[in-house]
Amino acid sequence: MKLPDLPHALLGLSLALRRSSAGALVAGGLLLAAAVMWFALLPGLSARIVQQTREVARERSAPKPTPVVSASTLAAQRLADFYAALGDAGHTEQIVTRLFEAATEAGIVLDKIDYKPALDAAGRFESYTIVLPVKGDYPDLRRFCEKVLLTVPYAALDDMRFKRTSANDHVVEASLRFTVFLRPAIPAAAGAAGAAAGEVPR
Repeated sequence: MKLPDLPHALLGLSLALRRSSAGALVAGGLLLAAAVMWFALLPGLSARIVQQTREVARERSAPKPTPVVSASTLAAQRLADFYAALGDAGHTEQIVTRLFEAATEAGIVLDKIDYKPALDAAGRFESYTIVLPVKGDYPDLRRFCEKVLLTVPYAALDDMRFKRTSANDHVVEASLRFTVFLRPAIPAAAGAAGAAAGEVPR
């Protein structure tokens, strides 16, 4: 290299270094900005996505809101359900048949059925109070009561009274009182006039 060319070479080298330094600075700045975005923004964005995913899953698994029902509609529905659960007063012979069948299946002695009808004018339903004098051991009597309540679901067991002649006697004499609730089969006035107590022998 000739001595006169040395200043030109130094000048070219200085310019090249300056150009390369500027490019490196720009590239470094971009790389630093990308790193800041990666480490600062990405975790927050990821946590937000996870939270939103959980909220969506929770909303999907949550029970559907119960529709709002007015008090009058609810009362009417309950009244309709009540009358639908009652027995039919026009078929009381079926109740008597079921009582005798339940006694036979349970193995107890049922000779007669005493009943007393009544009318609830305000509630617009009829009821029959049925008294059953029965004999049998305690497990059979309990089985009989269960069968009656299953086969006559509109009946209620109101009272049970037991009597045993001696401590060694396994046979128990009991008086069971049921009440059955029925839909009127005839107009209320006629039903009230015709209601009367009675007895059904076996």
